[in-house]
Amino acid sequence: MIVHAPKLLTPEEFASLLEVAVSGPEANIPADHLNKLLTLGCLTLTDQGPIVTGDGLVRITESE
Repeated sequence: MIVHAPKLLTPEEFASLLEVAVSGPEANIPADHLNKLLTLGCLTLTDQGPIVTGDGLVRITESE
């Protein structure tokens, strides 16, 4: 039986996700956080900058 564990974020990476959710594409987050959040599908890049995806919003709401 294979068990899939959720991909966890560090508190700092989660804070970066929240910053993008609140500040939008103007958020200034570390490049390594941006790369991980993009890889996990929590953020997507637009012409204006990063924005939170549906998966990112789910991750935020599940943490409450």
